Amino acid sequence: MRDPKQMEKSLTKIAEAMHKVEEVARSEIKTHADYMLVCSGLMAVTRNMYLEALGPYDTMHMFQAVADSIIATEEMLQEFKNDPPPTLH
Repeated sequence: MRDPKQMEKSLTKIAEAMHKVEEVARSEIKTHADYMLVCSGLMAVTRNMYLEALGPYDTMHMFQAVADSIIATEEMLQEFKNDPPPTLH
């Protein structure tokens, strides 16, 4: 198992990178049509970087895992859409 301090550093690095990239991406969006154009650019960069880091076979599995997680999340949201929101105590 990973060292908890290393895990925390990794999570911090991910969060910081997400924040920076999202900030730059959003700054490129001027019209509604720009959303898909910017997302296409982000997808291409992500694909290229995964290919460099993992190679084609593992990149394919990474993208499949992302697609599967989207489907699972949407199915879960649909299942609970009519339930009242949880009460926070």
